[in-house]
Amino acid sequence: MFSSYDTLDNDDLTLLRRVLEEVCADKGLQLNGDEAKTIARELVNWYLFGVKHPDQLKEMLRPLTPAGRAEVEGADPA
Repeated sequence: MFSSYDTLDNDDLTLLRRVLEEVCADKGLQLNGDEAKTIARELVNWYLFGVKHPDQLKEMLRPLTPAGRAEVEGADPA
């Protein structure tokens, strides 16, 4: 887990919530489900690490979603 002394303000939380809702909607996940909670934790970690753009955050979360895992597992090792 990433540790930070940064705080999140209302604008940060609004952005994070919007990204979480979009990712969950795209993947057919319930917001109160275990996968969504895992995604939310990682979302906050990436945000605190410095990834602030919604599209970049979604890209960082891709391996955590069912479709993203399938892409990674099906990838041809080079």
